[in-house]
Amino acid sequence: MKETPPKILMICINRRFRADEPSCAARGSEDIAAAIESGVRKRCIAIEIERSVCMSQCPKGPTIKLVPGGRFILGRTLADVPALLDKLEDLCGLLDEEATPPAHLLGN
Repeated sequence: MKETPPKILMICINRRFRADEPSCAARGSEDIAAAIESGVRKRCIAIEIERSVCMSQCPKGPTIKLVPGGRFILGRTLADVPALLDKLEDLCGLLDEEATPPAHLLGN
């Protein structure tokens, strides 16, 4: 049975108010989210990106989750983004060349 490709990549960008508590944003998730969004847009990878506020994995973050499927990708850094994009391209495929990127990836 073939696995359903993920449709959404959720990236936690939560920042806790107390500096002594771990958070994804404190570990660079906002920069990771921006790099993934840019890479998905440039490569036309067929996945939607959503920035999220907490997925209850703070000690292991930054937290990224593929939906559906629920697989977590934990503790990645900006240096891991090219490999993540390669994995997303393999899992999700590419948009048609004539397709316009989803509105959430077009920028303001």
